[in-house]
Amino acid sequence: MKQFLASLTALFLTFNAHGASANYGIASVGFGDVEFSDVENSGLAYNFAFGRQIHRQWYAEVGYFNLTNDSEGDTELSGDALYIALLGKANNEYGELYYKLGIANADIASTRYCGNSELSGEACSFDEGVVAGIAGLGFDYYVGLQSMVRLEYLYLGGEDDLSTHLVSLGFRYNF
Repeated sequence: MKQFLASLTALFLTFNAHGASANYGIASVGFGDVEFSDVENSGLAYNFAFGRQIHRQWYAEVGYFNLTNDSEGDTELSGDALYIALLGKANNEYGELYYKLGIANADIASTRYCGNSELSGEACSFDEGVVAGIAGLGFDYYVGLQSMVRLEYLYLGGEDDLSTHLVSLGFRYNF
């Protein structure tokens, strides 16, 4: 995972296309629905990201998703992902409409009991690293000269039937 993050950072830093680049940071929270193999969960999800304008209509973004961290009944599921994405944008006087396409390295872990009862059952667990594609749509609404409110929908889909839908509300600060 560390090597993946280092590669993403190196790739991201090569996007120095224009001298007047705008950098930004994002923090968002929302609701996620995660399915992986035969385990499914939904609940609170959050995201932190760093982005850079590489062209007047394009942004590059690297970030971290906490997809789920919940236990329900006899099943525990946790998942997070590091990602890199390209955002195409169209702006108007109210904000920026964008679409996001990217790739993520997701780490999904689960523990559940597989036997006849919790007391005598054996624990079945997995901890998998999977590659996932990202597709999303969002809007950054201007609230100040350097601040925006972000509303976003994302879909992550990948290996081993990983399927995640995320809806989030966040804060973007341009610096």
